[in-house]
Amino acid sequence: MRKRRTEERAKYKEAIQTALYNRDDIKTLLLGDTTELATSEIRKLFKEHVKSHLFIDDTIEVTDSFIFYDVIMPRIGDRIKQCQVLLYAICHRDILDGYKADGFRGNRADILSQMVEDALLNDFDMAHEFGIGRLMLDSVDIYNSKRFYGCIMSFSVPDFR
Repeated sequence: MRKRRTEERAKYKEAIQTALYNRDDIKTLLLGDTTELATSEIRKLFKEHVKSHLFIDDTIEVTDSFIFYDVIMPRIGDRIKQCQVLLYAICHRDILDGYKADGFRGNRADILSQMVEDALLNDFDMAHEFGIGRLMLDSVDIYNSKRFYGCIMSFSVPDFR
């Protein structure tokens, strides 16, 4: 049986979700103080804020912060494919300013993007979960909608097919 070419997308999404969930600073920014919550409740709340798709509907009613991401494969060759991760780190405009975290600079969306970068690029163990090379941050663009602001982070990595 031939290996599915698209199965790698799901593997990457699982690795990204794990990397983001393992970061206490990200959980604190997204969920606030979780010391009184059970692990199962933290995981449930985390999944409400971190989504493995890029569907950002204008019907989001809460004033909060979110991470949306997906994986694309813009090039699939005979032996090597290119994988790209698009990640949106966004915050409601009403809570954009005023958030502080030790070791981070900027507004809430800036801080969230730096935490994501740490989770995916600066964690040595996590860096080896992707492809045949390290995940690389290729670009950071602005996400700007009526109620949410943040950044679009584009990562890439070559991988075997």
